[in-house]
Amino acid sequence: MRTFTRKAIAQHILQGQILVIFDNKVLRLNSWLDTHPGGDLAILHFVGRDATDEISAYHDDNTINTLLPRFIVGEVDKRDTEPFYPLTPPVQLGWRCDKVEGDTTQAFDKFKHAEVDNDRVAVTPSLPKSKFASIPLTVQELEPPRPSDPNLDARRQHEISRRYHKLHDQVKRRGLYTIQPDAYLYECIRYASLLVIFAWLYFKMDCKVLSAIPLGVFWHQITFVVHDAGHCEIWGSQKTDKTLACFIASYIGGLSANWWCDNHDIHHIVTNHPEHDPDIQHIPFFAISTKFFNSMWSTYYRRVMEFDAFAKLVLPIQHNLYYIVMSVARFNLFALSYAYLLTKSRNDWYRNFEIVGVSVFWTWYGGLISHIPSHWGKIGFLLLSNIAASPVHVQIVLSHFARSTDDLGLTESFPHRQLRTTMDVACPWYLDFLHGGLHMQVSHHLFPRIPRHNLRAARDMVAKFASENDLEYAEYGFVAGNGQVLDVLRNVGEQVKFMSKVAASEASRKEHHTSIVQ
Repeated sequence: MRTFTRKAIAQHILQGQILVIFDNKVLRLNSWLDTHPGGDLAILHFVGRDATDEISAYHDDNTINTLLPRFIVGEVDKRDTEPFYPLTPPVQLGWRCDKVEGDTTQAFDKFKHAEVDNDRVAVTPSLPKSKFASIPLTVQELEPPRPSDPNLDARRQHEISRRYHKLHDQVKRRGLYTIQPDAYLYECIRYASLLVIFAWLYFKMDCKVLSAIPLGVFWHQITFVVHDAGHCEIWGSQKTDKTLACFIASYIGGLSANWWCDNHDIHHIVTNHPEHDPDIQHIPFFAISTKFFNSMWSTYYRRVMEFDAFAKLVLPIQHNLYYIVMSVARFNLFALSYAYLLTKSRNDWYRNFEIVGVSVFWTWYGGLISHIPSHWGKIGFLLLSNIAASPVHVQIVLSHFARSTDDLGLTESFPHRQLRTTMDVACPWYLDFLHGGLHMQVSHHLFPRIPRHNLRAARDMVAKFASENDLEYAEYGFVAGNGQVLDVLRNVGEQVKFMSKVAASEASRKEHHTSIVQ
């Protein structure tokens, strides 16, 4: 088998090769980008890096043993293993991957940034597509900065990964990956009960506006099923689970599971990274880090997240607006879903299935609204149904908004990063259904394929693992956790206020100086 030194891997990457390390084997994934179920960006974030932990967490043994060997082109030189020191993925340097015109290979296309009025703005690609044979970088530019914290030393982090592998083996031996479709029987009874209450209020009692509440709560609850199916936790089949997720999301909820999976898969691998994680990129309405003041480039949205005048107006009071914005966040999901289906989604069966589903949704949901006689009643039904589903948005961000957004570099291991950026929410077992598994996010992020109903068993193992390895395991009650989120929002807002005061003072000083000179 061919042997690759680290330097050789870097040189091949500069020639447009998509090389990822798994278990000291070199994978060439150029031909897999367009068909990878997790999207191309999930691969591009690991070009030149060891992705053993992530690949093992997101793929079952059958996939690893049957699919991955097709892409092996060699192995890492033993002098560069234990551990393999990462290279910086070109996508994290501002490059993206596109097809060469008239060719099936992949090459990198640079989106440069220019400084204009202290804000970075996107400029057109630096090379015509016909010339994307390589990228004009040097091997030195792919070198990540060396961590100053000894805890982030590559060998220390490699040891944490090695212990995580042992924990993963324990999870498998305990059968925590065992699929439990029967566990959803009780869930379905609850969903059916909510629909019966909705139908009784809407059709029997003629309380049409009030019936929007059980409908919204029903949406809230089935969102958890979409999440489970999106992670292949229900049937263990990518096709079956994704079809179920698309059906529930689009036909019943009017949203896109395709969009959610594309977004969510990236969130899992670059959790809480301001430039890369779309789940924390909510400026101008929310910013959980002062890094967003720099108008950063989003590698997911491929645009600059502008820290503009509107953001400077809203962010100082973001902690006051938090629950108000969250209550209507579902309308934003409609916009994101439809924009994705129309512009970004692969033109495959799932996309067409969801487009039909969204049409069906607005037919039946629009029909319900149209049969309400008054205009205010129509508006009330629309708002109440979507607001009643809104607690899920608070539950989603609760696990991450109050956690670290620091970029600790590429040597940080997968388990270290997930524990640092994720928080659990404590609650008794009999209230698990209210959270749908989202309250055990630490275990879910470490083992995203574990079925929801097995997460509580995994949680105890994860807490013990963290304690034994001097890693923080964060768990708070729902109220305390929300308090932490509000504190983060308030603190960032205070920084915006301070910046505005400094800018105003500086402007006043300059104006005063000008008047004296005149």
